[in-house]
This record gives sequence, C-alpha cells and structure tokens, in this order.
Amino acid sequence: MNATDLAERCSICGSGLLVELAAFRQLRRVPSDCRPWPAGGRLGACASCGALQKPANPQFLAEIDDIYRTYTIYHQALGVEQAVFTASGLPASRSARLLESFRTTVGIGLEGRMLDIGCGNGAMLRAFNQIAPRWLKAGTEFDEKYRKDIDAIPRTEPLYVGDVVNVPGVFDFVSLIHVLEHIIDPVGLLHVLRTKLSPGGQLLVQVPHHIANPFELLIADHRSHFTTTSLGQALHLAGYETVCLAEDWIPKEISVVARAAVKPTLPPSAADPPGSRARVTASLEWLTGTAQQLRNLLTDRRIGLFGTSIAGTWLASEAGERIDFFVDEDPHRTGTRYLGRPVHSPTDVPANSIVFVGLPPVIASGVCRRLETAEISYLAPSS
Repeated sequence: MNATDLAERCSICGSGLLVELAAFRQLRRVPSDCRPWPAGGRLGACASCGALQKPANPQFLAEIDDIYRTYTIYHQALGVEQAVFTASGLPASRSARLLESFRTTVGIGLEGRMLDIGCGNGAMLRAFNQIAPRWLKAGTEFDEKYRKDIDAIPRTEPLYVGDVVNVPGVFDFVSLIHVLEHIIDPVGLLHVLRTKLSPGGQLLVQVPHHIANPFELLIADHRSHFTTTSLGQALHLAGYETVCLAEDWIPKEISVVARAAVKPTLPPSAADPPGSRARVTASLEWLTGTAQQLRNLLTDRRIGLFGTSIAGTWLASEAGERIDFFVDEDPHRTGTRYLGRPVHSPTDVPANSIVFVGLPPVIASGVCRRLETAEISYLAPSS
C-alpha cells in the first residue's frame, strides 16, 4: 500500500496522506455502544505524523450516521455508567474515579461553572455534583434523548443541543470524556473549546489508548485512535499547553489536563510514522491471533467470555455459538442477558467452565490469577 491509497489529509496535522493498514478491512468491528458490526472498515496512518484515524469518506460517514441513530448508552447496565476496577477487583464509577484523580492532582475550586461535552445521560455531571455541589453545571448533546436526565441534576443548566459554539458564556472547567475520538475534526473542536474557557480555565480530555488496549481499534465509530503523541499534537495545534498527562488515572486510557497557552509552546516530541504503522500492524495481527486462540478451544467444557463491553462483544461475534455465557464484575450487569447469553458474576460461573479473558495480556493475567479456582479455568490471550 502506498500513501495515495486513502486520498485524504490527516485530521490532526493536516499534511500528508493516509497510508492504509489493509489488514483492518478483514476484522469485524463493534460500535462504541457495544453491538456486533460487520467487517469492511478502513484504517489509515498519516504519512507525516503517524496519527491513526479512520478516513472520513462517505462509507464512514454513512456508518456513523447509522450507529448514532439508534445509539443506546450503557445498555448492558440499563443506563448505568461503565465501572472501572482496581487491581483488587473493586468497582467504581469511571467519572467518579477520573474526577478524584483530577482533584488530587490539579485541584477543584469551591465554585465555578463547568461544561461537559457529549454528556450522554449525565454520568459526569452527577459525579461532578457530588464533589463540587456549589458549581453551576451544563452539558451538551447532539439530540434531546437525555434531556430529562440532565434536568434532574441539581444546579445544572438546561441541556444544550447542537453545536457547542452556540453555548453561551465561558467556563472554568470543560470536560471532554470519550468524545474527541468520535469527532471528524478534532483540532477544530479543540479550537472552539479554547474560546469557551475562562482565563485560567482548564480542559480535561480523556480518550482510549489503543497501544494499551488493541481492542480499541475495532470501534467502528471512532474517527481517531490517539496516542500520547497524537493527542499532545492536537492540543498544541489548537493553542493549548499541557498541565498534566496521565496513563494511569483510568486503565487503558489517556487523561490530559490542558489550558489555553499564554505564549507559544514547543510542539510535542516528533512522531515516527513508520514505527507507528508497524506497531498498529502488530496490534491487528494480535487481534486476529486472539480470536483464533478462542476459536481453537476444542473442549466439551462450557466457555464463557469475561466482560460485556467492546472486547467481549467482538470476541463473541468471532466465536459464534461456541460462547455459552459472559462473566462480569460490574454488579449492574450481572444477572442479565447479553447477546442472548446469561451474564454471571465470578461467584456464579458454572463449574467445570473455561472463561476467556478478553483484555490485554498483562491485565488479563492479573484477572486470571485473582479469579481462577479449582473448578473454573481463566485463560488470558497470548502475548
């Protein structure tokens, strides 16, 4: 493949053309609200800066329109935000854990005005209200679906629907949680949000980290697949300086706190486009091998999948009828059915079963050590 295969300029640096990673076309995909989705997508890396992205061609635009038309947030848990887990397996709200890390590292004043972009049904706004109840809050969405949920949160302005440029006033804190990766023009959105920050106001961005979690590459409606380098570059080009960058606030995700730059700042360290492409190619090969490892489990024992999010959804579609059940540690998801199969807690897994842990190998190995019993085998993907 050469640099003309995807005749589109990079959504981050605006230069170069996208070099297609053709192996991606063969992989089934999963929308971010966790539904099986067919193969056939395109994935490219910028020939200049290495930023990884889906080309915003007519096929991609039509697909995301289909996805968002019927999008249902956190449907596996009836609208309750996805939990994140400590090494000991204790769950907590992702928004609550993220804000606690932000407060500990950067700090939150007693009063102010905050804006959550793409607020969904209000998980971040509710979590923020818990730790900063005197703040005035606001949220944006592309439709009216969750207006009643937002209106029910104390000290929250009526939901703003549509383009963020039309939201009045400025804000002391703006959050952009699992939104930037969806945006067709991420640098353009960051430019607009800089005009919404009060002097000294801070922007909190969180995105998935595909290097830490290759399953993120499979998400059909993610336009950009960020690294710390490409996210830092996007913020720099939009006129920000980085206050804090962390890869450990939430596992498998990048968290950045930024503010409007008061003077020109140095760009982030140079990217390595060939190295970036080689790394993604290795991730795509690992995904293919992981699916094959699951299909190769020739056994008369019952087979379960750990997790009911992106990885579990994708692996279930790859393995088909071989999967008998799911296992999840999120109490809002257990005792339900997902993709037609029961969802068990680890204490309710049928005896003499194998549970395949669809997580990056280092994380999966920890889960296996913590949960395996004499009667239930937990299996991590190969490295």
